[in-house]
Amino acid sequence: MENLLIEIPEDITAHLRLPPRNLKQELKKELAVHLYAEGLLPEACACSLAGMTRIAFAQLLGERQIPIRYTTEDLDQDLKTLRELT
Repeated sequence: MENLLIEIPEDITAHLRLPPRNLKQELKKELAVHLYAEGLLPEACACSLAGMTRIAFAQLLGERQIPIRYTTEDLDQDLKTLRELT
């Protein structure tokens, strides 16, 4: 799958209450949080999109009072990773 480019007009970005220096990264983080909270993106993908570790992303979700969903698929993946590491 190719990368997706979203164009946001300058008159819109001028009104965003996000740090202008890190605008692109902050927008990716906001998108990741929203998609995760709505159940549209799994945690691992949301972390990747946000450019954050799982722990940092979990802390951000906690600060925003967004519950962390831990599915049986997440457990299976964690167990698989653990087996590979040991």
